[in-house]
Order: sequence, then structure tokens, then C-alpha cells
Amino acid sequence: MKSNLMQWLGFEVDQYKLAIPLGLVTSVFYSPPDSHKQKHPYGLEVHEGAPIFLLPPERLLECGFERSPSLLQNQVLPWVIVLKTSEDTAVGFRVEKTFGPFEANMNSDLSIQYGDQILLAVNPAEELNV
Repeated sequence: MKSNLMQWLGFEVDQYKLAIPLGLVTSVFYSPPDSHKQKHPYGLEVHEGAPIFLLPPERLLECGFERSPSLLQNQVLPWVIVLKTSEDTAVGFRVEKTFGPFEANMNSDLSIQYGDQILLAVNPAEELNV
């Protein structure tokens, strides 16, 4: 019997707990930035021979949050989430933690229950043309 629940990928960035539909994600991988790059966790990452342009999540996601520069300096962002796009270029962002994939329904307030956590559902920004 097939489930009617959507599949999601959960993640944490700053102090936000968010989830993105799994179908919008190309890949997720663990790649801690080295110490001299930690102050600037954005730029170019090469994974399995392919370049991935890393941007701040608030530029890629429609979720209404803004990052505090003071929080960014103290963060360790070892996970990279790469989004599906209509372009040949791979684009992604760094996060603190990932969890899932998991199945869940989105509530009317755009929240998703994952275990004992409440996550905010997000989608890629329109300009990504996913």
C-alpha cells in the first residue's frame, strides 16, 4: 500500500528548524569547511568532481528568515544541500544538521511534525526555476 505522505528533508540553520520537499534536492553530503574558510562558508565547493556554488540559504529559499552576522561567525556548517534547478549549474547551501528523509503531511500553518520537532516547510526561491 502506497503512502500519501510527502517525503521531506529536515535541516537546521541558525536557530531555525526547516524542511524542504525531498523531490527538490539533488544531493546532500557532509563536507566540513576547513578552518580558514569557516568565516566564509559560501563560494565554490567541488564534490565528486562537480562544482557546486554555495549561497546563503536565505537567497535560495522562500522562508522569510534573515541571518544574523554574529550567529554566522559562530556556526559550524558541515552539511551541504544541493538543490535541483533547471540550469546546468549546481547550487546549494550549508547547514548545521540534516535529518531524514522522512514522510509527513504539511499542516495548514506550513509546519511539519518530525518526531517531537516542529519544522517550517520551505521551497526554493522562484528564480531557481526548479
